[in-house]
Amino acid sequence: MHIIIGGCGELGSQVAERLSEDPELDIVVIDMDERALDSLGTAFNGETFVGDITDRDVLERAGVDRADGLMAVTRSDNANLMAVQTAHHLYGVPRAVARLFNPTREQTYRKLGVRYVSATGILSKLFINEFRDSDFPHHVHHDVGEVELVDLWLGAAADGMSVADVEVESHVRVASITRGATVTVADSTDRLHAGDTVTVAMRRSQRRRVKHLLASDEERLLPDDRGR
Repeated sequence: MHIIIGGCGELGSQVAERLSEDPELDIVVIDMDERALDSLGTAFNGETFVGDITDRDVLERAGVDRADGLMAVTRSDNANLMAVQTAHHLYGVPRAVARLFNPTREQTYRKLGVRYVSATGILSKLFINEFRDSDFPHHVHHDVGEVELVDLWLGAAADGMSVADVEVESHVRVASITRGATVTVADSTDRLHAGDTVTVAMRRSQRRRVKHLLASDEERLLPDDRGR
């Protein structure tokens, strides 16, 4: 696969170096600053071009006409947007993603059908999640509505219950079960063990319904026998 990365700052260089570890990927990095390209680690084995990612001549020299993907990760939202639209609409690049700094533009990007990653949006969610209920070791909060994804470490009260029992009693939807080193997609007939971790979708208003199923501090300190 031929991948173009526009922008060789801290993010672009890290992405480029990691992707270049895959022998099946052909990585090309573009940046206007030659010194930024020189900063790529010795492990990077792709190509580099000095130039503007919004310049079609530069993109063509980088092989945009045969690219399978393009990541525009410069510090300019306008440049990233233009590069992604050029790659997708003019050259048919199947997957083009723009880095987005200004979160107020997210709705516009969605309307344009532009794939993007909002650094501000991701960081805000991570900070908010760090302040969520500590009973849940993993927590994903959605901006719209009150649905959240959480990991529940089950205690003795849940031992022997079926997935269907938990869903009906606690008003949650169980997606997966982690037992020891094994993760499986949950089936309604699966029986749960104390020490299992289940990933569920739930409303924040239903938290109290799952409290009694959670492992106590004492249970969490017991030797791990979840692989039984």
